[in-house]
Amino acid sequence: MWRIVVVDVEASGSQRIYKNTVPYHNLLEIGAVEVILSQNSGSIGRKFYGILKPITTNYDPKAIIKTSGKSLEYYFKHGEDPSIVIKKLYEFLMNIKTETSRRVLVASDNPEFDVGWIRLYLELFGYNANEVLHHNPMSLKDLARGLTRNLRMNLYKLPPELQVNLPHTHNAIDDALRNAHILIKLTSKLKI
Repeated sequence: MWRIVVVDVEASGSQRIYKNTVPYHNLLEIGAVEVILSQNSGSIGRKFYGILKPITTNYDPKAIIKTSGKSLEYYFKHGEDPSIVIKKLYEFLMNIKTETSRRVLVASDNPEFDVGWIRLYLELFGYNANEVLHHNPMSLKDLARGLTRNLRMNLYKLPPELQVNLPHTHNAIDDALRNAHILIKLTSKLKI
């Protein structure tokens, strides 16, 4: 049996570090969905969702409108203290690590972005990301490319047998759940 945590994040821009400012933009939403894979099946396990209050006022207006569509003010009003959200995320991940006796393998359609933000915020708030996260996150896009033998494949143009009936909403938990269901379909084509 394998357990993989599919993650998605929303941020106020792409710059985690800029002009020696860490963070420059903000992590605004985190969605995480545990996927439990066994020989011929996959299922959805626990879920985590957090909305974070911004740390800085830096944002890329084009990026934030293109993604969540919510204003930075929305996150200031509705977000929770980032230290609390990150503590809850760390506990979510540590529970999985404890149960499996291994660091958590995370997967994303864009792991450099999503996992990069998660690692940064874990470290910013005093947690050792390497203690809880596997060092090499899984790219769902690369898995889809390999299985379809199409280097231009992405998760939005999958063949019908790999598609799921869940929209890409730019809400971190919705998109993590969508991608978790895609992972289950993709891995049904593999030997586990």
